[in-house]
Amino acid sequence: MQRLFWKFSVWGGKLQRIFLRYIFKFDNWHIFTLAEKKYAKDIIIYCNARSERNRFVEIGCGLGDIARHVHYGERQGYDMDEKALKAARFLNTMAGGGKIRFSVFTFPDSPLPGKFDVIVLVNWIHHIEPSVLKSSIAAYFNDALNEAGVIIIDTVQDPEYKFNHDILFLTGGINANVSKLGDYERLRQIWLIKK
Repeated sequence: MQRLFWKFSVWGGKLQRIFLRYIFKFDNWHIFTLAEKKYAKDIIIYCNARSERNRFVEIGCGLGDIARHVHYGERQGYDMDEKALKAARFLNTMAGGGKIRFSVFTFPDSPLPGKFDVIVLVNWIHHIEPSVLKSSIAAYFNDALNEAGVIIIDTVQDPEYKFNHDILFLTGGINANVSKLGDYERLRQIWLIKK
């Protein structure tokens, strides 16, 4: 019965997203639902279990699945795709998800406003050149992260992706405590970069 419910929720969510894609014209990869992304659910659980939950930001938020499900005083979702952001705003309104600031953001050029308890960068950084990503992680760690904050990223070891990042290279030179949240499909690993 539980498996049948899971299939129904996945397909119901998938049909909803296909319909939203028809309206908002966002890219096809956004039709994957939260139920299909175990790594995203684990990030949400981790973020909601933290004691410091004042400011949260996700860069590359897509339709806002993670930002919509974390419980923080202030939530921000950034993406370079205005069509995806319009759909994220719509989904948040329909779900009664509370106030989330969804804004256009160009990585690595757009600045982060202020300091955050959590900064999430997942499911897109495999398109970013390693030295650019390393420099941005260091800047976020030093300038945009609160004292007990964490940056959450993923690395993927899949030859179909443009870059297969090495966590030791990405965090080299910063005084961080790096640990793994989990292992997932396509040899994806979610990493916690803590102060």
